[in-house]
Amino acid sequence: MFYENWMSYIKDDAKITKIAIPASHNAATMGMPKPARCQNGSLYKQYNCGVREFGIRLKTDRSGRLFIAHGITKGMPAEQAFENLGMIVSESDEFFIFDIRTYSTQKIGPLTLSYGSDPAAVSTLIKKYLNPEKYALTDFDDIGSLTVGDIRKSGKKYLIINAAEEYDFSRGVPLLEPWDSKVFGYKPEKFAKECVNYLRELETDGFFWFQTQQTPNPGTENGLKWPDDLDELDRPFFPGIIADIAADPAMLEKVNIVAGDFMTRDSMKVNEILNLNLLKGVVKDELREEFAAAIGKGRDIK
Repeated sequence: MFYENWMSYIKDDAKITKIAIPASHNAATMGMPKPARCQNGSLYKQYNCGVREFGIRLKTDRSGRLFIAHGITKGMPAEQAFENLGMIVSESDEFFIFDIRTYSTQKIGPLTLSYGSDPAAVSTLIKKYLNPEKYALTDFDDIGSLTVGDIRKSGKKYLIINAAEEYDFSRGVPLLEPWDSKVFGYKPEKFAKECVNYLRELETDGFFWFQTQQTPNPGTENGLKWPDDLDELDRPFFPGIIADIAADPAMLEKVNIVAGDFMTRDSMKVNEILNLNLLKGVVKDELREEFAAAIGKGRDIK
């Protein structure tokens, strides 16, 4: 039950942009072919494993139907993904974040690939499955000053992030998403040493999203490897990356959304991310030992 309600352990005065939130990169790619698949569990399963931020990318096919996208690969119908999100909304009392957008333009050598999706169709799915009038968080001025307690008092369950606010009930809050093809294409052991350094000079008044998985790009040190192959290489270095964040007070303060691939494979990534909340001091004092024990950090708690 811990992973279904871990946010209940967080103090009311903790700002939502300062707590450590496990996130799912290309969250709805379950069932896609190997080159495009970044997750093996459904959105609902990811939620039950502790994920509270879901990156969902969409595109419309030639017949006008809306699908989950990862580059040129078409995944499940968007309606199937939203139905799964609706299960989370109907069964959960925790707060979570949906980052929903059209898949970004890609450059592959001399080719530029652009994608489109119909905002009105997305809004229809939001209204059909997510009960946004009751549960979508929209009434705030500054996401950086919003506390977990504020959200609890509002009764809202989720925030839909979309930079252009092109969907009904979406908000274009600041979301820093640093990425560099060279850094994220390093060999895994080099990436583990350099990825945190890459983030040190960056600042935002909103959400700070940190991508822990590498990107399989031709021309980089890693070359063209599929997401699950890269994940296999990267996983041994994941605890060290989180430890580097924890060891730097400035980094510990600002990193809050930590995204990875294959978040349901086991609890390792979620546990390491959630441990940052103990180090940030945002876990309720009377529940610290229980929280630490649940993520396997009981011996380390002070």
